[in-house]
Amino acid sequence: MAKVPDQLYGITINEIARICKVSVKTATRWKRGQSVPPETALMILSADIGHLAPEWRGWTVRGDELISPEGWAIAMGAVLSAPLLRAQLRALQVEDRRFHDIENQPEPSAIPAIKSVV
Repeated sequence: MAKVPDQLYGITINEIARICKVSVKTATRWKRGQSVPPETALMILSADIGHLAPEWRGWTVRGDELISPEGWAIAMGAVLSAPLLRAQLRALQVEDRRFHDIENQPEPSAIPAIKSVV
C-alpha cells in the first residue's frame, strides 16, 4: 500500500474524480493509497500555480480567489479592476499634490509689488 499524498487530504473522492477527470473508482484507489496518482494529478490538486511558473510558488487558486503564501486572498474581479484602482490612486495623488501646492502659496504681502511702467 502506497502512502497517500498530502494533496489528497481534505478533498472528497468525488472532487478528486471531477478535478482530475478520472473515475470515482480511480479516485478511491488514490485516496486509499492502493495506487499512486500521476504527478500531474497531484500538481492540479495542490492548486499551487508555482507549477506553471516558479515565481508563483506558494500561490494557490481557491474558487474565484487567488491566495498568497501569506494567506491574503483577492477575488478575480478585484484582480481585473487593479488597473482602474491604480489609475484612480494616481489621479488622487495628482489632485492632492495640486491642492498642497495651492495651500503652500506665499501670502500676497510676501510678494514684492511690480511697478508698472507707463
